[in-house]
Amino acid sequence: MNLVSQYFENSYEIKAKTLNTLVIENTEHFANFLRTLIEVSNKESEEIELIDDYKKIDISKTTDIIFDLFNIEANAAPILKKLYTELEEDLCSEDMYIKKLEMESAVANIVDELTYRSRFSLKSDEINYQNFFKALSVEFDYEKTSILDRLIEYIKVSSELLNKKLFIIVNLDSFLTEEDIVELSKFLCYNEIRVLALQNKITRQVRTCEHLRIIDQDLCEI
Repeated sequence: MNLVSQYFENSYEIKAKTLNTLVIENTEHFANFLRTLIEVSNKESEEIELIDDYKKIDISKTTDIIFDLFNIEANAAPILKKLYTELEEDLCSEDMYIKKLEMESAVANIVDELTYRSRFSLKSDEINYQNFFKALSVEFDYEKTSILDRLIEYIKVSSELLNKKLFIIVNLDSFLTEEDIVELSKFLCYNEIRVLALQNKITRQVRTCEHLRIIDQDLCEI
């Protein structure tokens, strides 16, 4: 996967199974690149392209730009909607279908009795399983985990349920310790998920396997 832009002399390869770090030291250049990247993700510009296997990828659909690790949420509505759809499909599997029918019958009997007992004229419909799972508060259980654990969980579920191919994290080093980055790198080693750390500067030690490119103050690429 390659990131192609007028901001680079050469396209930047974003590799799987490692942490990709792109440092743009010139503050104005960094801000302009980030602004353009956001515009591309909102389909307001085409100045940055993502190419995979010689094909252009829709950044707005396949890329997640993360600015604040404190506010990432695996239990966000779009993710839960996909999860509920998957759970509903599983209800129709061979080993769950009979249980599904039994539950629907029991619920229908209760609703019929409540409808009969009510002083109002009521009617009911089939179970809406999106609303059913929401009413039961079915969600990912990760409330007490660290920032790193929340990030890894978010990346995992977003890639699997929303089909996100690339996660761009702005100033990752501001949120994670060097030990956290080592653990994140270990996670990436066993997955095909691509993560790009977009930095304005880097002061920590760079890991041997880290895929690093630096665009310095004079816009020279190292």
